[in-house]
Parts: sequence; C-alpha cells; structure tokens
Amino acid sequence: MGEMNLEPETQFNALTDLEQCSWLKSIGVVFLAAFLVFSGLIFLADGLCSTDRAPSDEELIAQRFEGLRDNPGELRAFFLAMPKGGDIHNHLTGAIYAEDLIDEASAQNLCINLDNYTVSPKYCGSANSEPIKNSYSDSKLYGQIVDAWSMRDDELLDESKRDHFFNTFGVFGGATSNTSAILANLRSNAFRENVSYLEIMTGAGSAAANLGSKTGWDDNFSVLYSKLIDNGLPSVSQSLSNYIIDTERNSLSILENRDDPGKNVTVRYIVSATRTLSREKVFGQLAAAFDAANKSGLAVGVTLLSPEDNYIARENYSLQMKMVEFLHSVYPRVNIALHAGELTLGLVPTTDLRFHIKEAVEIGQASRIGHGVDIMWEQNSDQVLKEMARNGVAIEIMPVSNKIILGVSGEDHPFPVYFKRGVPIVLASDDAGVLRTDLSEQFVIIASDYPQINYQDFKKFVRNSIEYSFLQGRSIWLSKGDYTILIPECASCRPGSKQINAKCKALLDGSDKAAMQWKLEGDLAAFEKGYAKGKQEMEFNSLSLSYPRAPQPPHILIIPG
Repeated sequence: MGEMNLEPETQFNALTDLEQCSWLKSIGVVFLAAFLVFSGLIFLADGLCSTDRAPSDEELIAQRFEGLRDNPGELRAFFLAMPKGGDIHNHLTGAIYAEDLIDEASAQNLCINLDNYTVSPKYCGSANSEPIKNSYSDSKLYGQIVDAWSMRDDELLDESKRDHFFNTFGVFGGATSNTSAILANLRSNAFRENVSYLEIMTGAGSAAANLGSKTGWDDNFSVLYSKLIDNGLPSVSQSLSNYIIDTERNSLSILENRDDPGKNVTVRYIVSATRTLSREKVFGQLAAAFDAANKSGLAVGVTLLSPEDNYIARENYSLQMKMVEFLHSVYPRVNIALHAGELTLGLVPTTDLRFHIKEAVEIGQASRIGHGVDIMWEQNSDQVLKEMARNGVAIEIMPVSNKIILGVSGEDHPFPVYFKRGVPIVLASDDAGVLRTDLSEQFVIIASDYPQINYQDFKKFVRNSIEYSFLQGRSIWLSKGDYTILIPECASCRPGSKQINAKCKALLDGSDKAAMQWKLEGDLAAFEKGYAKGKQEMEFNSLSLSYPRAPQPPHILIIPG
C-alpha cells in the first residue's frame, strides 16, 4: 500500500482529533473502572462475590438435602414431597395394608378362623370363628389379625420372618377377591405419596396353570406350545386380558365416584407365573402371560415370582429361564422383568448362589432384575455387572424387603456395588402392605445408609423409574439413561413446559412413556423451585443473625475521594 501524504492543516486536524479521542477514551476507561468497582461493592454488600453464578434450584435443593441427611424425620418429609415417578416393582395383593384388607373382608361379610386367622365365607357359622367385622369392637382380635396378615411386630414371631412373610399371602388371600377395590386403594395412596405411575404384578391365574397341567409336558417347547394353543391358550389369555381390563375400569370407577385424585395415577400390569408350581403349570402360566401381554395395551410385561429358595423353584430354575427364552422368541415385543438373586448365604446351598442373575439376564432376556441380592456370590459377578450396565438392564432395589425377609442391609447390601458399576437403579416398594412400608421409606434408607448418594443421584433414580418402565412408546431422552439431551423433536423445549412445538406435542400425544416423562420433569422442576425458595429464605434469615446486615436500599456506597 502506498504512503499517505497529508497537507499540514490536515495533519494538525488529525492530531487534534487523536488527542480528543484519547481524552475521551481515558474518560471512558475511568467511568468503566468506577462502574465495575461500584458493582463489585454492591455484590459484596449483598453477601455475594461479583464472579459468583447464581445457583440453580437443583443446586440449592441439593445443598439443603445434605443438611437433612442425619435427620430421618426431615428426610421422610423431604422424600414424601419429592415426585418419585413410578413404583415399578409392586405386587397387587402384597401392597395393600392389613387394615384395608379387613375393611374389604368386612364389606364382603367374611368370617375369620380364630385358630389361624385365615378368612373365608365358608367359616361363617362354624365353630371357633366369627364375622371379621366383629374385630372393629374387639381391639385384641383386630390387632391379632393385623399381625397375622403382615410383618407388624415381627420381632415377636414364633417363626422366621421370611416364612411369616410368605405365609401371610395364604392367610389373607380370601380377602383379596375384589382386586378393583384393592387397586383403587393403591392408586389413592400412590397419589398422596407423589407417585404418578405403578406397574402392578398380577397372577396369570389357575386357569392357565390348569391348562398346562391338562396339556402335559414335552421337552420340545415348540410342540408343547402348539398343544397349548390346541387346548385353548387363546381363550385363557383373552380371559386374563379381560380380567385386567375390568380391574382397571372398575378401579377408576370407584375413584371417580368418590372424587379421589388417585384416578390420575397411571397403572400398567405385569403378568406373573408362579415358579414353585410344576413345570407344566409354569409353562402354561408363562404362555398365557406372554400371550395376554402381547395383545393387551394394559399388560406390558411378564415375570416369575414366589420364593426362589423353594425346592421346585431351585430344581427348575434353569428350565424356567429356557421357557422364558423360548416364549420371548415367539413374542419378541413382550417385556420381561425377573425376580432373581433374592437369596443370601445360608438360605440355600452355595451352588444356587452362582448363576441365577446371570441366567435371568442372558437366557431369560430380562430387561430388569428384581432384588439381585446375591450378585457378589455369582460366578463371574463382575462380568454380569458389566453386562447389566452395558445393556441397560436395570436393578430394582428394595431395601425394606431385603432387610426384613433376608436380613440383608447397610454395608451387606449390594446397592453400592450396583451403583459403583453403573447399573441403572430403580427404587421400589415390593410388598408395601405386608412389609408395613412405602416407596418413600426406600429413599430414606438409601439416604441414611449411603452418604455418597446425593440429591442428583436420587433424581436419577426417579427418572429411571419411568425410563426403564415398560410404558409404551419412545422416550424424551436421546440416549437411554442419559438425562442431559432431549430427542430432536423436543430439543428446543424446556422439559415439563406446557409451551411446546408441534413436533414435540405429536411425540407426547403418541407415547405413553414420553408423556409421563414430560409430566415428571414439570413436577420435579416445581418441587425444586418450591424447596429452593425455602432454602433461600432460610439462608437469608440465618445470614441476618450471624453477620451485619447489608446496607438498606438504595444500596449506595460512597467511595472516598
């Protein structure tokens, strides 16, 4: 570029302009510096550093949570208020409290056998029995029934806690025929506990077991399955599906009639087979469960239940996993959640501790494992844990159940192992009524026993309860179990917001899972906002007692010249 030649006058004007510009620039720098100092002092006067970022609601609530950790009562109130998403390991008849079952039995005019506290209409008028409604005016009898039907006062039992737990189902079973009323009760309780979704386990029933018994056994599963179809499997599974539909409809009707907000709790069903039955009956129940879940919008999965240490359950465990594997090949869209590893040293021979979880995952194709207590006794347990973490096989953790039935808790419980290895964790209540607990208590125990678990971890457990549920449809999250990035349709929207674009709305309208997750995000945000506000007020009041108050408005500080 050529050299510029300026006339003298022009040069003088240019120099003058530069001097003026420099003077103005200096004035600007002075004012800017003064403003920054002033702003910094204002921040300091308010007790903040000028470089501080205002903490989010989540951060504020996380701070408050740590202050509650050593106070079980405060923790209880905190978790009761916290939206918990779903309780997805939940037994229909085990979840109802004994007191509510007494009401059900009384409404049906049932009578109680005073020798063993079983209940049935056939006892009425017989010796050593009386109408169960009489217990309302006989507090001793009422208490005896509650103790016989639950784990209340379990320290006074004449039998092992484990035996008493499993025996209760046969004792109060006669009071559980009105499953719609029981479900209505569970929905009502869930709503008041800030639980918006339940996955309820319900049995495949005696008709399916009898079908299996009638059909007999064949080592060739394909042949056996064909015989079941010829002998009436479609009809049995349709009846099972109709039962679920009727239970759902009638429970909602009960809640509607009494204007109970429990009607807003969404319920889906997992159909169960009983692993302690003969192999023919188990296969019949499993086939009916798979077929019902395949054709029903309400039945979303299958499971196996009953004591894992039972002789037949132990002897046929691997065979039952192969049954599930075969039926999964016939019904590949049906979800599978399996009770596995609900065992501990001394309960069974050590050989039975070596493979149950592994086979449930690798052969039974389970998407979720219930309990998994004996994981560290498994052969190649590290490999199983890595496989569960890699494939997103969730573990359902139920600390109250494991403590009462198996005597496993605290540092002996495998919860920290699953957590450390990155296995997706869901907290669940199991049989809340029999165990005299609820979902919130599971959170309290984990918070009390494991100080390394912070609020953000509990929030992830809550999100897991919907992400790893069997609700139909796509998730709002781009990667399973990663709650940082939304799918493209909703990426421009704030999770839980009512202001959404057309594509996101279409997704939520077409996916039960996405809709439930969106609601949960809104509920969590509202919860955090409310608690964060309380935290800020608490900190302000504490600050005013400990330190000089900040200058009163207009917050003007005079800087000496």
